[in-house]
Amino acid sequence: VGRPEGRQLLDALGAPGRAAVRALAEGSGPAPGSGPASTSSSAQAKQAKTLLAAVPAPPPQDTYLGVLGPLELRRGGRTGGPEVDGDLKRKRVQALLAYLVGHRRTTRTAIVGALWPDLDDRAAGNNLGVTLNHLLRLLEPWRDTGEPAYHVRVDGPTVQLVTNGHLRIDVDDFDEHLAAAARAEADGAPSLALEHDLAAVELYRGDLHLDVPEADWFMLDREHSRSRFVGAAVRAGQLLLGRGDVGRAEAVARRALEVDPWCEEAYAVLVGSALSRHDRSAATRMLARCVDALADLGVSPSSATRQLERRLHTAS
Repeated sequence: VGRPEGRQLLDALGAPGRAAVRALAEGSGPAPGSGPASTSSSAQAKQAKTLLAAVPAPPPQDTYLGVLGPLELRRGGRTGGPEVDGDLKRKRVQALLAYLVGHRRTTRTAIVGALWPDLDDRAAGNNLGVTLNHLLRLLEPWRDTGEPAYHVRVDGPTVQLVTNGHLRIDVDDFDEHLAAAARAEADGAPSLALEHDLAAVELYRGDLHLDVPEADWFMLDREHSRSRFVGAAVRAGQLLLGRGDVGRAEAVARRALEVDPWCEEAYAVLVGSALSRHDRSAATRMLARCVDALADLGVSPSSATRQLERRLHTAS
């Protein structure tokens, strides 16, 4: 207790070591040695409790959180079944989790200032305490009473969401796929870029923290993920169209337009898809929709769109 190797040993020993220390904490484990130098059972139990309280236990199974769209929690990783839990539907729990996803290491003061700005310090602190307990129970229902949480570390004024192999969040996977797609594009590997763009598109089930009402502290993140999704969907559509996969190109372009109805590049993919099928009538209609959408924004079509117009006009 109080020495760094104690924490390292408890981590290294895993579940069997933790069970042994827990037995000592409960007074049911054997005290080593005998004589004046031996540690008394009561002192040993106290030390064991202190050690357990200092070292969070790794969870028995992984957890996957989906925050791009409706909040979703899966036990056993992304392929696990979705969890149905009452705490998952609590609006305050959803808001607290959203804040921690956007601010992985923060403070109690920052949290209450964002989530309960109209309450006095005492009331806001009480709300945070209750909501935090609900969140800890949701993320780690197996945690023993008196032992620290693994996924959410609370150390005095600091609150940290720990994301690693045991807790994955779809927005992190989304960012990683987009970064990998950008690297592949820079390396001249469009096929690899397409794989990552499509993976990012699949992860996006809707707006970031869809269940959480609009708030200043995450609106920029929501808009950023939305625009990045549209960009990935459009690029995937362009690459699919280039390889002749017209149906999938249309599908991802339409998904982009569901999020951004004024996306000129997505309309271009749909026009190109129609032309690939030799359906000039559909291409003309889609191009007209694009021009009308841009007119609603007071924006003139780009040179690329004008070039498509000329191409259709010449062909007719």
